[in-house]
Amino acid sequence: TWDAAAVSALVDDIFVAFPRSEATDSNRGNGVAFLVGMPRSGSTLAEQIIAAHPSARAGGETGFIAQILQAESSRRRVRFPYWAAKATDADWARLGHAYLARIEDPKRDTALFTDKTLTNWQTLGAIRHMLPGARIVHCLRDPIETAWSCYKHNFSADQLYSYDFAELAAFFADSRRAMAAWTERHPGWIHRHRHEDLLASPESITRALLDACGLPFDPACLRFHEVEGEVRTASAAQVRAPLSADTSIAVRYGLLLDPLRDALAEHGIVGRERDASV
Repeated sequence: TWDAAAVSALVDDIFVAFPRSEATDSNRGNGVAFLVGMPRSGSTLAEQIIAAHPSARAGGETGFIAQILQAESSRRRVRFPYWAAKATDADWARLGHAYLARIEDPKRDTALFTDKTLTNWQTLGAIRHMLPGARIVHCLRDPIETAWSCYKHNFSADQLYSYDFAELAAFFADSRRAMAAWTERHPGWIHRHRHEDLLASPESITRALLDACGLPFDPACLRFHEVEGEVRTASAAQVRAPLSADTSIAVRYGLLLDPLRDALAEHGIVGRERDASV
């Protein structure tokens, strides 16, 4: 039931609806960090690290932005993003405050609330207007590892693009080009957090992640696996253990993953080189 071409066309329309612009209120949304990217990209671990900070609280995959935008679309009787050009600063402020009202209780008196709804890469143009003071963390991991982990995981009714190599690669490419566009249009707003960099240098990358979220370093964040609380993602088991130096899995499959490599290469996500390992 997944229509990769329709999703790509929607992403194109979103780019048109949200050209580069400066928001009028730079403080609204301060204290919120959105983690975006592909599933299985290390985002749950990144959120768990942040949540280990005494001044932060993890919100998980709230879906609030999409719900608020959908409600606005229903009110206007026009699909998102086709009403964006007619929205005023007051409209965006109203929608931003609607989001802040939803997180008021779970955030409570903490300095930072994280929202790990990964598909918000599609709505960053709207978020920039709604919550210009929010922080954005783009979670990245080796493309083959990310894509293979998505493909082999049973997401049930979610991530319908992940059960076909061609559709998975197309969605991956859409996320990549969207993040490149938002980064170019809003310099300095988006922090790139690479999973492999975290494994290679835990403390320095943790410090950079916290700094991007407006938090001072706290040693507790290096002991993220000790944090209590519910984790409702496929990575729940991984974030309950200390960092492992090597989490690579795809390499073990050798040539069997060449069809996946080819699908990703069609979109320029990986090169054409082959893995001859067995």
